Amino acid sequence: MSDRGDVIPTLRDLLESHRGLLTPDEPTGDLDHRITWVHTTELRDPSRYLHGGELVCTVGISLQTEQDCAAFVESLSRSGAAGLCFGIGDVHDAVPAALITSAARDGLPILIAPPNVPFSSVSRYVADFQVGGEIAVARATNSLMPELLSSQRRRESVRQLLDRAGEVLGCHLLVDPDQASAGAGAGVPLGDLGTLTSIGSDEPPEPAVLDLIGRFVQAAQGERDIESALSRERVGQLLSLIERRMLLPDALNQLLDWPGLAAPELACSAWPAGAGAVLTMAFPDALVGDAPEVCLVLEAGPRAQHTGELSLPSGHAAAAPLAELGAAITQARIALDLAQQHGGSIGPDQLSTFDSLLEGLPLNRLAPFKSQLIDPLETLDDGRGTQHVRTLRTFLATNGSLIDTARELFLHTNTVRHRLSRIHQITGRNPMSFEDQAAFAIGLRASDRARRMPGRPD
Repeated sequence: MSDRGDVIPTLRDLLESHRGLLTPDEPTGDLDHRITWVHTTELRDPSRYLHGGELVCTVGISLQTEQDCAAFVESLSRSGAAGLCFGIGDVHDAVPAALITSAARDGLPILIAPPNVPFSSVSRYVADFQVGGEIAVARATNSLMPELLSSQRRRESVRQLLDRAGEVLGCHLLVDPDQASAGAGAGVPLGDLGTLTSIGSDEPPEPAVLDLIGRFVQAAQGERDIESALSRERVGQLLSLIERRMLLPDALNQLLDWPGLAAPELACSAWPAGAGAVLTMAFPDALVGDAPEVCLVLEAGPRAQHTGELSLPSGHAAAAPLAELGAAITQARIALDLAQQHGGSIGPDQLSTFDSLLEGLPLNRLAPFKSQLIDPLETLDDGRGTQHVRTLRTFLATNGSLIDTARELFLHTNTVRHRLSRIHQITGRNPMSFEDQAAFAIGLRASDRARRMPGRPD
């Protein structure tokens, strides 16, 4: 595999990274050609849109005869295309033999994309090389976060936490108390603790990733104060009772010694479980509570504006008086659910949306939409390898546009129209109708929520 630092992948890289991609029985060209970009077309001669090095994707709408195939391959070769990715299943059940023959003659390599490998995933792979740094940080953060939070919940030592993180990143992490870097990788200062560094990896973690680990290291070091942890658990229990209306909010004045309770309004936010120690350091004047499934934070006045620096998803309710704290906690939990799906921080201004409305309803209220509208389509897709659910999801995401759906899925508009007609036949509801579009959207959200439930397979 080529070095990612080259930022230009080869066809072989792409083939090895997408297990669903195939090649003809006899390769037609060199798979070590580098891909500068991905271009999707259904033109018989797309040469005027090519500048050299592109991987050209097509499902072969215009390739119906031997002459069509020969002219198409000749135009790609003349333009210096890196190769051809041919999608089967929509127009052709297999790559036309004439196309393989012409490609072999001109030395044009061919990759085959079965129906379950969309062209968008091919484009995304090449784009990853162009913006690899940001994507590497996001992926490392997503992989690290569950391990870091688990370590916090277990109250593990700093060494145990670093071992967990190092196993995910494929390196060895250590804190140098002398503030000197112990290896070639860049270090992140941790105040009086020293400097966090990585060794044993050709590509050290990005500074942003080390900074995230450093926050948890500092929190773990401070977690030696058992009384602080027990206090957070007690606060979390009290706030959970208030949310369930088993305790009046005013009772907190007698049960807790926190001056913020006297403020006219409180800002309530919800964070992933296990983040209490980190949040206590980030918001020293706030009231932090560790509940079983969530970490709750109360602040006097408006919410903090620097939450993004923590690299944690968070949900924020509108500031409210103490008497309305139960509703604010529920609102913050709903916002956190949305933030965990989409990333970042979700505030009260983003809760007046279709997604937030559905997240606030119990799943059993949405179950009929899932069972009647989505389950039949998923059963058919699983059994026959079709893509009705994916087409429906894309159609709704493009606001019911046939043209935009076809562009997103690299299909002809007639193919999209045919799939929507089949959905109408199967479910009895018309995707072209606004009212039925809303019903389908609810069904998809219900299906996604059911899939996220503990114990359910992805």
